[in-house]
Amino acid sequence: MNKRLLIIPLLAAAVITVWQLHPEKGSPTYVTSSACRQCHQENYTSWNKTLHSKMFRPVKSDSDILGDFTSQDPVLTFSRDDVEYVVGNRWEQVYARKIDGEYYPLPARWYVKQQKWSPYKVDSWKDIPMSEKCNGCHTTGFNPETYEFSEFSIGCEACHGPGSNHVNNNKMISSLSCRLCHWSEGTKQTDIIRSVSSTVCGQCHNRGKNRPFPDQGEPIFNFPVQYTPGADLTESFQAITPSDATKDTFWWGNGVARTRHQEFADWEKSNHAKALTLLKKNHTPEMQTLQDSCLECHSTDYRLADDAHKPAVRTAKYGITCVACHNPHTMSETEETARKFNEPCITCHITDNTFCNKQIDQVHFPCPKDKVECIDCHMPRVVKSGGWYSIRGHAFIIMSPLGMGQDGKPSSCQNGSCHQDRSLQWVQTAYRKFYKNRSE
Repeated sequence: MNKRLLIIPLLAAAVITVWQLHPEKGSPTYVTSSACRQCHQENYTSWNKTLHSKMFRPVKSDSDILGDFTSQDPVLTFSRDDVEYVVGNRWEQVYARKIDGEYYPLPARWYVKQQKWSPYKVDSWKDIPMSEKCNGCHTTGFNPETYEFSEFSIGCEACHGPGSNHVNNNKMISSLSCRLCHWSEGTKQTDIIRSVSSTVCGQCHNRGKNRPFPDQGEPIFNFPVQYTPGADLTESFQAITPSDATKDTFWWGNGVARTRHQEFADWEKSNHAKALTLLKKNHTPEMQTLQDSCLECHSTDYRLADDAHKPAVRTAKYGITCVACHNPHTMSETEETARKFNEPCITCHITDNTFCNKQIDQVHFPCPKDKVECIDCHMPRVVKSGGWYSIRGHAFIIMSPLGMGQDGKPSSCQNGSCHQDRSLQWVQTAYRKFYKNRSE
């Protein structure tokens, strides 16, 4: 038989094999967190214990539903059998079901901490399609054109972007058949987003509307669409501000967020967000030489980079962002762990109560050191969730009791586990006595 004729089918087989092993790369698609688990078992296991993994999910067992459906509370107008999905599990649970292909919230929610029912959009729940109001933040891989999504709750790809190319590349460098050709470590490609930008969190911990994409018309989603983690959030989202929103609904009189899902808005106006900018702006030649090591307290991309890839002052991009304090893979559900929040603070801030503040010539705070932590004063509980002040402010400012006016905002002194049992007059008198030179 002619050898040339043998070569043709061999070449064809080789081409087919290469085509099968090298699917067209194209735009990455969502593969769900279970695909990440194969290589990132430790991160997957810890993430699976966080609130993110339980944000919105189908009911699979009785333990998924925390509400008391034996209650005779007239607020409860539906039965346990009506519940197909649950949203949340720490402060409150909202219950939902699918009607004509759309998810809708049911008209009562369960306050977990207070163990009671509360009305929830009683007159309007049928006009609240969750695909437009909720699902962009409560699911992963939401498609604004089809309203479908890849995964319930906040999975890996909500923060790292769609992972198909990353998975395929990993197979290429780990498979023996692939390594016959792709033996060089230089062929390794991650194709996964690793950004320390606070916009990754801000895509959901924010309030506003999407910026309409071509041919959409008016914005209809309460979340950004077509957003890439780490990108400029303003390109896909129009956040509300104190100037264009009802203050007594979303903001306290001092501009601090009053409702949940606004942590990013608070952080954005804080000095943490401006830490890198202020370092460069305020540094003068008379000061000690500006060194890259200063970034340890002024730049999250520097703090989290390994020693071989740390940026310099001229190349660092971010100030102190969310992930400087929060590890999204291990965010605990327990208040006990949250009480350890002095640890990220003392890395950069002096917290010894014997430290003398030269401006007011006195110690830093009046309370016993074993009774309070940094967050009790600088991140007071200012947001009601589940019927009580449960979420801490992220503007990193003290809410003085002297500033409590008609807006009724909580002060740093009278929230959480502190002086709730004291009158406002008592707290104001004690505050003036200790901080003699402060008006606010």
